[in-house]
Amino acid sequence: MAKSFLRKVVKEKASEVDKSQKRTSLDKLLHTILTLPPVRNYREAIFNTSRMGVIAEIKKKVPGTPSWKPRIQLEKLIHDYEAGGAIALSVVTDTKHFGGKLSMIEEVKKISKLPVLRKDFIVNIYQLYESRAARADAVLLLAEAIPDKQLPRFIEVTRSLGMTPVVEVHAVPDLKRSLRAGADVILINNRDLNTLKVNMQTVDRLAKLVPRDNLVIAASGYKDVEDVLKIASDRVKATLMGKSLISHKTPGKVIQEIIEATGKV
Repeated sequence: MAKSFLRKVVKEKASEVDKSQKRTSLDKLLHTILTLPPVRNYREAIFNTSRMGVIAEIKKKVPGTPSWKPRIQLEKLIHDYEAGGAIALSVVTDTKHFGGKLSMIEEVKKISKLPVLRKDFIVNIYQLYESRAARADAVLLLAEAIPDKQLPRFIEVTRSLGMTPVVEVHAVPDLKRSLRAGADVILINNRDLNTLKVNMQTVDRLAKLVPRDNLVIAASGYKDVEDVLKIASDRVKATLMGKSLISHKTPGKVIQEIIEATGKV
């Protein structure tokens, strides 16, 4: 996979957003937002768990793994996630690389009462209003995709719309500038989105640098209880799991086992 994967996607996303703005004006999004019920509190869902929380993800494909094409029965998958004890959901809405779509958020919220994160490549403030209008409760902000001077503004607008900003980092410089920008929910991704390679030491290395009053979510590479136990500590509040859960015959059982095992750590 080319090292320019993230830059390529960010460029594509900027073009996508331009088209979206022509289809749906910001005024129309604001009108929709005014008619919506309050968001579900994503941050509190993570904060209030007494054990390792599991954020269960919904996505239809993964870049670099063309053979992985799960046939998702959305209602069954969500019910399995809930039965296992998932504290929140993540919905990947990028279409080209992950097979998602923005309307999936509303579909998911009709089925589940859990708070929902929109996971996409956010490069424009417009997408934050778009996310709220689509009924997202939280938005993933990839620090590496947002210029340094703009990141505080993205976080501020996300909060002003009632949503939780979840700021994703993979390297120390992005972590430091995310904290300076006011991020208090940090998702540390073991995967380098430039190369798509996974380094399972990333979460452990960066989590130690996050102030204890911030929430840390670990992501990428966690397949089972044994993997999660390696990062189970008071520094990591939750783990986000997608492909490994979707591929499992009983994803709810995997979540339940993680919750039970980490409660003994």
